[in-house]
Amino acid sequence: MSVPTCFENIIGFSRREDSCVDEAWDENFATSDSGLYLDELPGFPQRFVAYLGGNYDIWDKMNNSLENAINAFKMDVVKEILKYNEPVRTRFKGEIGCKTFNNTLTGCTYQGLRMYSDIQNGAFNLRGFYLILDTTEAVTLEIYDEYDLLYSYNLTATASRPTYNAITPISLTLDRNYYFLFQTTGSPYDNRLDCNCGGWRWCFSCEYPCFGPSRLRWTEWAMVGGVCGDILANRADWGVSAQAKGLVLVGDFNCDIIGSLCDDYSDFSGNNEISMAMANAIWYKAGEFLSVYVLDSEEVSRRTLLGTEQWEANKEFYAAKYQEMVQFIGEHWESDEECLRCRDPYGFSLTSQML
Repeated sequence: MSVPTCFENIIGFSRREDSCVDEAWDENFATSDSGLYLDELPGFPQRFVAYLGGNYDIWDKMNNSLENAINAFKMDVVKEILKYNEPVRTRFKGEIGCKTFNNTLTGCTYQGLRMYSDIQNGAFNLRGFYLILDTTEAVTLEIYDEYDLLYSYNLTATASRPTYNAITPISLTLDRNYYFLFQTTGSPYDNRLDCNCGGWRWCFSCEYPCFGPSRLRWTEWAMVGGVCGDILANRADWGVSAQAKGLVLVGDFNCDIIGSLCDDYSDFSGNNEISMAMANAIWYKAGEFLSVYVLDSEEVSRRTLLGTEQWEANKEFYAAKYQEMVQFIGEHWESDEECLRCRDPYGFSLTSQML
């Protein structure tokens, strides 16, 4: 099955192989963290799904239905949770670092930016970089955390002008240090992080974190500072400054609601009511999508001859059960108070007053 990692084994296809089904069986189809299987949905035994015909075999139909169900659930459950909760911090989308500069900086072997945050269930979605160097060259930028190399990108720089390099977006959880480091044959320029915005003073301290509101807005989510050093293994000890070292990060911060729902503590087997509701919601939503294969099928059988009205009624049943589960999650999900907080019952919002 090809589904997002967070929900990889939440629903199985079938408990066992059916010898009357021609399509090849894979033992992974019987893996289900929740104990729920698609061929046990009311109206969808394995042989019936295999009989529907069309451009996809039984396992393709189940896989497509499950992927579509997961994607729909992710959107719908976020909308439902936000009915009862609101962001603690102002939304940020833009650039971390300024693109103005005056002079070059004395180089080290490695230079770039360090980011630190400990905001529970927060995430930084990185979308690209600006490089500001005094040379035109190809540069390898690497992203590390405290322990490992996480990502590596081949970027280009044009001498003496900010050069943008877009990347496929990645999401970095706000629960650690990140180092965005590169090596250059030339020198980086002295662009800064604070940009002289509204009297805000740059700061960086892991011992006494100094997140706070400013016109820059990213300062509510993370601390970022320029770094420069020669021994990569000692990067945690490098000095940190308000100079961005010729680098600008482009992205946005948000609350990772899906990550808070589906994490290392998720238990879909029956010991966590939110996790159980998630599994059942996805199970029923997959039933909606499987119903479309029935309505589109040109094969004739007793079940397909039940008629459009009967299968539309089946879809409505699945949809109603799905909505019931999503509403349950929205009403019972507990805010962590760091990224999201309960909405004021009278409609007041501190966030809106800050904008």
